[in-house]
Amino acid sequence: MRESFDKPIALIDMDGNWLQWGVRLNQILLRLDPSFPIVDDDKRTGWDDLAGPGGDPTVLKAAMNHPDLYHDLEPVPYSVESILEMADEGFDVFHCSTPTWTNPGCVPGKLAAIDRYFGPKAVDRLILTHDKTMVQGDVLIDDKGIITGAAVPSWKHLIHDQSHNRSVTGVPRMSDWREWRGHVYPLLDRISV
Repeated sequence: MRESFDKPIALIDMDGNWLQWGVRLNQILLRLDPSFPIVDDDKRTGWDDLAGPGGDPTVLKAAMNHPDLYHDLEPVPYSVESILEMADEGFDVFHCSTPTWTNPGCVPGKLAAIDRYFGPKAVDRLILTHDKTMVQGDVLIDDKGIITGAAVPSWKHLIHDQSHNRSVTGVPRMSDWREWRGHVYPLLDRISV
């Protein structure tokens, strides 16, 4: 359990959570190979289920490292408004994301998205890590179903519902960003802040 702070800390994942990363990935895949077997976001059954049968792994790797993959991503409906509401209601909001170091556009794209939708001050509140369990907070909103790492997390995990994480049970789940209050506040009641 983390030490007590004045404000509850909300850690917000980016790609596939408040940014439509999968939509852009599919666009790039089809640009690289118009016959690439796309798996639409709403039909993915696992985190790594990014190609249908016969998908060429070299094309997928090229798309994952394409410098435009993180450029001008569109937000998930109601995500930006909801995250701003959290800040307005007294949460200390940080964007907590796992970078793709092999993609030259990843970090600049993430920074640009935060600046575009939340302003330049929010850019300083980006945490890039490959182990989110090491980051202190009260709640982590993330579309990844199972998050493991070197530490016991101080935060409670709230899954942003996606087809690829529906096999995960036992973790609170939010399907619409407008529902955030009904999911986040009960989690805060179960922890000391």
